Amino acid sequence: MKKILIILPFVLLLTAGCQAVNNNGTASTVGNNAATTNSTGQKFSDSADFANAYLISSGTLSSTTQQALTGFQLNKEPLPDGSLQINLKATESGYQDQQYTLKPGQQLYFVDRFLGDDVSSEGNQRDDYGVIVDSQGYIVK
Repeated sequence: MKKILIILPFVLLLTAGCQAVNNNGTASTVGNNAATTNSTGQKFSDSADFANAYLISSGTLSSTTQQALTGFQLNKEPLPDGSLQINLKATESGYQDQQYTLKPGQQLYFVDRFLGDDVSSEGNQRDDYGVIVDSQGYIVK
């Protein structure tokens, strides 16, 4: 019994800095309120896709962003709960419709790894997809 009482404070001290896992399976640091649920733990700005990403959830789209969206028709619809539904309707064969629902504070980026292939004809339909980023800049699953 004395051994347990002596070891217990050390165990508690050791576990104080460990990570806990939320019910949804994402990790967050104990005591860190900045952790966002459903994020992957990776900053989007640190990902390989960031250099080829175009913000499409904001108001006005640049001409380069519009070029990246070649082959899709963009539609944004505010929902009653405050979230935003973004639909990318495929307008060319080979593409698939995409739908994203953003919670308040989230942003949607459209990744087109090979923008040059959109000018004449799409050479790779698999390089065009959305990435949701939370208000802290982390990729959302």
